[in-house]
Amino acid sequence: MTELLIPFAVLGWLFVSLLIIGLLTNGKQCAIALDQWAGTCLIAGHMADETISALAHRGQHKRTERFINWLFNDPLHCAKAYLAEMKHEQSSPIYYKET
Repeated sequence: MTELLIPFAVLGWLFVSLLIIGLLTNGKQCAIALDQWAGTCLIAGHMADETISALAHRGQHKRTERFINWLFNDPLHCAKAYLAEMKHEQSSPIYYKET
């Protein structure tokens, strides 16, 4: 049993290390990437390039939206995230031309 746990412990350590390094070097983008990855892996119907906050607003998941808004101490956090997704504000400017 122990021989199975060691590889997972190493992978977990690597993941946490990369997460910390990513948050320190590219904070907001790393947090958004983690949010999108977790949402894509764990939530049915979640788009790969959509934050959980935007999904909560788009899908009208009222309890989830209220909880996320409370967590970020902003009553409009999910609505703002949804609008940011619609305007591609979280995408790199390389992929769109500003008007």
